[in-house]
Amino acid sequence: MEDYIVSARKYRPLTFSSVVGQKALVSTLKNAINSGKLANTYLFCGPRGVGKTTCARIFAKTINCTNRGADGEACGNCESCKSFNEELRSYNVFELDAASNNSVDDIRNLTEQVRIPPMNGKYKVYIIDEVHMLSQAAFNAFLKTLEEPPKYAIFILATTEKHKIIPTILSRCQIYDFGRLSNRDIIEHLQYVAQKENVTTDPEALAIIAEKSDGGMRDALSIFDQVVSFTGGQVTYQKTIENLNVIDYDYYFRFTDMFLDKRIPESMVLLNEILSKGFDGSHLISGLMLHLRNLMVSRDACTLPLLEVSDEMRERYKAQASRCTPKFLYRALKICNNCDLNYRISKKKRLLVELTLIQVAQADEDDDSSGRKPKRLKPIFNKALSATTPVKPLEPVTAVTLQPQRTETTTPAKKSSIPIVKDGNIFTSIYNKRPSGRPDQPHGRQTVQVIDTHQHPVKPLSDETLRICWNNFAANLPVEDTPLKNRMKNCFPTVKSDTEFSITVGNRMMADEIRQASERIISHVRESFNNPAITMEIAVDQSRNVKHILTRDKQYEKMKEINPALKELESIFGLELR
Repeated sequence: MEDYIVSARKYRPLTFSSVVGQKALVSTLKNAINSGKLANTYLFCGPRGVGKTTCARIFAKTINCTNRGADGEACGNCESCKSFNEELRSYNVFELDAASNNSVDDIRNLTEQVRIPPMNGKYKVYIIDEVHMLSQAAFNAFLKTLEEPPKYAIFILATTEKHKIIPTILSRCQIYDFGRLSNRDIIEHLQYVAQKENVTTDPEALAIIAEKSDGGMRDALSIFDQVVSFTGGQVTYQKTIENLNVIDYDYYFRFTDMFLDKRIPESMVLLNEILSKGFDGSHLISGLMLHLRNLMVSRDACTLPLLEVSDEMRERYKAQASRCTPKFLYRALKICNNCDLNYRISKKKRLLVELTLIQVAQADEDDDSSGRKPKRLKPIFNKALSATTPVKPLEPVTAVTLQPQRTETTTPAKKSSIPIVKDGNIFTSIYNKRPSGRPDQPHGRQTVQVIDTHQHPVKPLSDETLRICWNNFAANLPVEDTPLKNRMKNCFPTVKSDTEFSITVGNRMMADEIRQASERIISHVRESFNNPAITMEIAVDQSRNVKHILTRDKQYEKMKEINPALKELESIFGLELR
């Protein structure tokens, strides 16, 4: 029986052309080798399992090959290539794990080896993996060698955390950033491996493995080996999700159908079914977020390539996305994201997930799902009246107007009447600006109807009734107007005539606050007394100033003025106020 070799090692690329998902970097390295423009230090950085160390080994093998092909690839048959493939006989390539060899002594041993020229071949290549694990002293000891290395020495540093490398090292390197592999590239490589191993696969199962690997080929091959061992060479979708403990895609489609149909009780039952199978609520929310994201990109043809699923699943996403509105998807994604952020700190995790499902089911309603914005009211009138539409007589209404002298009216009004303009389907005072609801109507074409105030007699203005009106206005002010409410409680109105009253305050600051709210106050008073001619006057009386509360220091000084013995006691014992 042959020794088993895991797929990540057995199918590790040996040439640049077999590297998956890093075409730009591979082309750059091949061009540098063909042109002979090699740097002394390279830095390969990126996520785990994307080919950093593999490319470093291929690079070291290729630059020492004595019979490179026209495409820049190593021949694999020369003495240097054979010794590299056998690994143990290669004396030109040295690999160092900086995670376990991160001291100054380890770097000093390395610099001593650099002084020895290669026994065969042209270059000595030093591959230092996880270089960010070197200590600060080891980095400093390595600086001089990196700055002025021998011509035959080439250093390739590999790391997953570039930000931990000191800038003096970075400035001496050519930096190559390796990106995560796409799901499509991983699926294609897994299909190649499955064909070589005589394993039957389901495209949906490979898509699950690619998604689970998070863009790393080594992780994908490790998961693939695990699933193959579990299924006995028959990799199906159901067995894959069972082995990897992944929630079935079908659950997310069922949840979305329930959200669109407002079937909240059924979604609660489906949640209980998922939890009873041992899945965590955070897994459901994460998968639901990904499902909603896929539905969102499925709505537009230009974003459809972002959907990395099989063709059959793509059609299923497109069918369900046609039922979803953008508003529903945006709000549902936001609600699920908030649940994902709060899940770890929540004490009632299941309740949090249930509330999230309820909110998502109501995400397409007109009111805001967060409850912060009020529901918009629909217009009462569906059709706007034209300027020539005959106006029916209006029932008597109470109208509040501004001062008549500000604008001119188009229709003369009696002294005891309040003019009202009816413009389209909007009622407004004739002294206000024409509303923007009818931009096509000329400003001069207005239909004026006069309401007789004899049907609403003017109430007499007196100190008692005015004070009641004043206190009612102050009592109904919102919380944010509490300072104004306090000011109004400290000053009282006085009637000067039938259409005029005055307010006396103690200082200019109080007067400014009352003056800022004067329009609201006057409108309230005019409406209460049904008299649009009422005006208000604000006066300042400095004698009404209230004495300010003394500070601790001034209180203490006053006490010493009243009782001189306290001052004498202070000087005898050396006391001071703290």
